[in-house]
Amino acid sequence: MSHSLHRRGNPEDLRQDYIILVTSAKGINNDGAIPYVADILDMLWNLGPSNIGSNETGTILSGVTKEQIRENLTSIPRIRCNYFSKEKVWQAVKELQKKDYGLSVVLQGTIEDIEKECREIGIKPHSVNLSIDIWGKREKLPSEEVLEFVTMCGHGLISASLVEYVINRVKDGRMTPEQGVVKMGEPCVCGFFNPERALKLLKNMVPDNDNKRHSMDEE
Repeated sequence: MSHSLHRRGNPEDLRQDYIILVTSAKGINNDGAIPYVADILDMLWNLGPSNIGSNETGTILSGVTKEQIRENLTSIPRIRCNYFSKEKVWQAVKELQKKDYGLSVVLQGTIEDIEKECREIGIKPHSVNLSIDIWGKREKLPSEEVLEFVTMCGHGLISASLVEYVINRVKDGRMTPEQGVVKMGEPCVCGFFNPERALKLLKNMVPDNDNKRHSMDEE
């Protein structure tokens, strides 16, 4: 799942940013997998993910319900979600281990945390992918501040211009951080965008934001 690897940020923030992808494999175990994936959806939802959804429906940031996600599971069913809490994500992993449905489970976080927790619960990862930073003409990239948001959507659906627009609106008091998170995260339809982390980042940019007056209109 290389498209989710390249998340930018300091180690503290990245330790509040975990992704789980559960998927069947075409031609191997996708037949009859929908009930298993639906059961996993219930479990992940009940733990309170920061974000969850699918390409077919969108995510909870756009008001999608668990029932809509379930009803739109495809012939190769899969679930994608994000957790801000390390405790929640490892609870989810332990539940997946108990269910043992034979589906592929991809977990993303900092390598130190993933390796440590896997050892503690007796899981040996099948494989590991690592991001080795950015190569090329880095001067053409957006600022690191913007990249922290952009890279939370591995499919590239959150543009730098949208992030800059939201940051500026929040900084000048015309949009609340909460509104900004929704505006920024809605284009990411797979559920990898972490709204709790994004909210923390936005609030850190405007620590006195609560004392400002916010306009509820949007351009």
